[in-house]
Amino acid sequence: MHHHTVCLLCLLLSISILCGGCGTSGGLFQPSGRALSIPAPPDADFVQYVRDSRNRIREVLETVSYSSGKSPFLGDYSSRDVALMRAPFQIPEQESDVCTERSQGGGKGFLLIHGLGDSPYLMRSIADSLHRAYPCAVIRAVLLPGHGTVPGDMLNSGHEEWIRITDYGVRSFEKDDRIRELYLVGFSAGSALALRQVKDTRTPDKIKGLVLLSPAVKAKSRLIRFAGTLSLLADWESRYGERDAARYESFSYHTAAEFYRLVSGLEKGTIGLDIPVLMAVSADDGTIDAPMARSFFCNSLTSKRRTLIWYRSRFTEDRGAPVCDGIVTVELSDRGQPYGDVPYRTANMSHTALPVSPDDRHYGAHGRYRNCKSYEGKGNPEDFANCQKGSPRSVFGENIGTAEDKQALGYDFWRRGTFNPDYERLEKTIICFVDSSCDVTGSR
Repeated sequence: MHHHTVCLLCLLLSISILCGGCGTSGGLFQPSGRALSIPAPPDADFVQYVRDSRNRIREVLETVSYSSGKSPFLGDYSSRDVALMRAPFQIPEQESDVCTERSQGGGKGFLLIHGLGDSPYLMRSIADSLHRAYPCAVIRAVLLPGHGTVPGDMLNSGHEEWIRITDYGVRSFEKDDRIRELYLVGFSAGSALALRQVKDTRTPDKIKGLVLLSPAVKAKSRLIRFAGTLSLLADWESRYGERDAARYESFSYHTAAEFYRLVSGLEKGTIGLDIPVLMAVSADDGTIDAPMARSFFCNSLTSKRRTLIWYRSRFTEDRGAPVCDGIVTVELSDRGQPYGDVPYRTANMSHTALPVSPDDRHYGAHGRYRNCKSYEGKGNPEDFANCQKGSPRSVFGENIGTAEDKQALGYDFWRRGTFNPDYERLEKTIICFVDSSCDVTGSR
């Protein structure tokens, strides 16, 4: 491969959250030797898996991330805080606290599966919503191997392990006689894992439906197929300062290649999938191929209970997008929206924002973390700090806006969206979907 071709591919290949970066060095970008993997034995108790994962994450964080004695994360979290955020979890935490009252959700189970570079924290808003609606349900979130500790551990993790941890989560419910109905809730690559679980593995009859948020049926970048080759030349597609306590901010070529292997042929291999599905997609998603997700919804799903929530904005270009029954379009307004006493504006829905409530303590409208990565290591070094401070003229959206956007919206800083302004309606729709007697389309 010619040198210029390699440079061009390095420049163009991106998946979401990933553009740009700074050359931070050190132990963060090397395997820790203590990465989280599949529990052993494979039928290990889930509560023990949660406990062991928290301890392992904290050990690695204190060795690498907290070696200076100071918190490296925005929000000044302790290592214990971060371990709790990133670890797998179960609600209720103790098996002895599980109740069986059917009117309170007794007999229902939910397996939450996060996306690449993320942690189970990205599913916390959804988990809280489900727990409020079904206080007797059992809610579990797995941690994909290689995640939760340091980005360097992603260099040794791959799609086969991610498939296996998903299967472990499903089997934890399969062997639980209290659970009669199981729902898989996947975000981004977690959606692909949920689909693969239903398509490729021995799936229990308990699975009654899939909730797929920002589903990764196909990556947006067409050049992702070269990621495997690029991983032989360099480890990192992008490197950042790793200031987010809930997830990794850097992304490796190896992970991109494993993602490509995970989703290859998925949209074709699941044609005729006859299981109830609720999908929610941003038409402006910068990470996944949104039109392909919409095509998948229209052409691969055959269940009568299927709904796609399609978030549009003034920036959406979806002419020619497939049209079929079950699509509910939500038009986002970029006018100021109040949250408490603070107004904010959303230009369009970002990939990472969709599953998170505005009142989330970390990512929400008043959250400790503000995604200003597009200003990190570029141009004026004060831009990143000023973006962190925020202002009434800041705009939330998918990746950084153009000069034309800036003139049209009159913003000063463009922060990548970390919460969903339509979350309350999404929450109601998910609950309606689980309550199979409810009309999902009418619930909005």
